[in-house]
Amino acid sequence: MPYPHAVGAILDRYGYLEPESVISRLRYSTFVNLARRYMYFEVPKAACTEMKQLLRGLEGAPPIKIIGGPETRRDMFVHVRENVPLPSLMDLDNRTQREVLESPDFYRFTFVRNPYSRLVSTWKSKILSCAPGHDLYEAIRGHPPELQNKSLVTFREFVEYIGINCDLRVCNPHWRRQVDHLLFEALSFSCVGTVENIAAGLSRFQQHLGLPEPLLLGRSNTTAPTALPTYNPEMAEKVYMLYRDDFEKLGYDRNGWQASEQARVQTTGSGAVPEEKFYDEIIERNIIITQLFRECERLRARPRWISWSVNFISAGKRQQQRHVPSVRSVPLQRQP
Repeated sequence: MPYPHAVGAILDRYGYLEPESVISRLRYSTFVNLARRYMYFEVPKAACTEMKQLLRGLEGAPPIKIIGGPETRRDMFVHVRENVPLPSLMDLDNRTQREVLESPDFYRFTFVRNPYSRLVSTWKSKILSCAPGHDLYEAIRGHPPELQNKSLVTFREFVEYIGINCDLRVCNPHWRRQVDHLLFEALSFSCVGTVENIAAGLSRFQQHLGLPEPLLLGRSNTTAPTALPTYNPEMAEKVYMLYRDDFEKLGYDRNGWQASEQARVQTTGSGAVPEEKFYDEIIERNIIITQLFRECERLRARPRWISWSVNFISAGKRQQQRHVPSVRSVPLQRQP
């Protein structure tokens, strides 16, 4: 059975990928507007939350539905695919897929981020807080977080773990290499904007749409400052080697970690809530939320089991009744 046009084009360049994984990625990560002739390809931890909210505004989407999950805030359910009412590449026929991917007037765009800061952001928002669906604490430490006085997973531990255990071409998309996530060699992008200069990328998108007013992004997915150390020359070299393709193909400076670390130091202040207590609260919240989602899934499956049981019992009774001989009433006779 032949693959859809987009999938076939990607497999020609990325033979190690499974067709099903390509289909799944394109179905989730691509957003196409045929009338306005654009396709956005999202990259996790590269302003994708804000971009999805922007697209929802442009498309006049209804209020976000709290479906799927797991998420920890209502606004984060924007990542449920149904909450951005645009078709994906996989929802289009082959002729239209070819048009989207090859037509010179179709605007294919994405946003990427400095690999140094992107990995730190992933660590802070997903790993430090044991975010549901991304909890590596037990895999890294060998046990769940303590009830009190939690020992946080360090950035070094996280980097060493993914360096040993993850194929960065196909692993979790939050720390997958961006060029691999974007299928960079197979897709011809009109614009690869950067988070560091996001205004320029948004300006090009605005021009394509022919809008008179600038496009603006909100700030809905920020991460807390942390005084925990991240980069030194040794750690920067390790991250550079893991994400070398991102640095070289996306044009990021190998020594850019120094500016990233300086910015971290400048933005780290003494807030009203101690950092240890902040993460203690967050981790406890996320552990409970994860358990609640699991319980919801269990309860959601329970009616199907009950329905199957009722049908099975009813069928058994009907079968039993077919084998019971009918009893005819006969007149009672008096005893002599």
